[in-house]
Amino acid sequence: MYCIQTIVIKIGSAVITSPDKSLNTKVLTHLAEQIAELHEEGHQVILVTSGGVAAGRGILDVSKEKRRKVRRQIYAGLGQAKLMWKYSKVFEKHNIPISQCLITRDNFADRAEYENLITTLEAYLKFRIIPIINENDTIANNGVNFGGNDLLASLIAASVKADKLIILSDIDAFYDKDPHKNPDANAIHVVDEVTDEILQQCGGSSSSVGLGGMIPKMQAIKISTEAGIKTFLGKGTAKRILHDLVDTKKPIGTYFRPQKAKSKRRFKHWLQYCALPNGTITVDEGAAKALKKHKSLLLVGVKELSDGFQAGDTIFIVNEHNEPVGTGKVNYSSQDIKQAIKENGDMKIIIHADNLSVK
Repeated sequence: MYCIQTIVIKIGSAVITSPDKSLNTKVLTHLAEQIAELHEEGHQVILVTSGGVAAGRGILDVSKEKRRKVRRQIYAGLGQAKLMWKYSKVFEKHNIPISQCLITRDNFADRAEYENLITTLEAYLKFRIIPIINENDTIANNGVNFGGNDLLASLIAASVKADKLIILSDIDAFYDKDPHKNPDANAIHVVDEVTDEILQQCGGSSSSVGLGGMIPKMQAIKISTEAGIKTFLGKGTAKRILHDLVDTKKPIGTYFRPQKAKSKRRFKHWLQYCALPNGTITVDEGAAKALKKHKSLLLVGVKELSDGFQAGDTIFIVNEHNEPVGTGKVNYSSQDIKQAIKENGDMKIIIHADNLSVK
């Protein structure tokens, strides 16, 4: 039986950038045509695409600007319009409406903005519109960004509860070592789980133009697979790569198996992956065990805490070995909690179970 799927497709900058670092319109068109075919088959597609900076380089030379960050922002702003125009030329031929969504990490961290974003994306899919998403590089803060579109794509996929996430890169699969440096590297076509060991064995970036190397890709894939999403990594320039990965009838690329989907409400998913915590609370062993059983964090279980967070802020929770336990929204400020500990006060619930997401 044919299955209609919600598919998030991420196209990396290395895929659609030419050797001269300009936009490779031939590859872009080839991939857009495949996306149009998937759309016409009934699938719901969200496209997360890099390439704005590469497109901008082909418009104007701003190399006299000595500040690297400013150069990149200029190119991103110049190129984004060209990038969208190239995509629109393909999709217009198929009468497929598209929408541009430029997003920053702060949009995910703000709860109201995050809800608005996901609600809008779901509405686009309902009306058979393809959202084309990219990080807003013209205003993104280097200290608070996605670090590449892999994380952005995985957060989008998990938030809309996609069936599949496809990450297209300049590498054809996940390898046991860097294939550019090791001729004896072996492709791994199925990964059961993205473990800490796998993250440790990842080397540096295999891409000369992409922001994200293999480590950020694996970190992003870990998020999507933990959300129960079938995730694939493949070479974006391969012939009909999207159809091969969607149909999954050929041993191509790497398939990352989804873990047992945790029935997290959207709010708890936001807490764990999207919020930007503003502090840390260390809890004792008993509290750590209780939290993993979906209990509230009580004052008696707090061992240490950082300064500066306010009531309603999101904070990290770690055990006494500094291992992550979860993320939650606190009922009190750090100052009030410290005062309650000092006075052995009657403040009891520091984080309610409903406002807690455990690892």
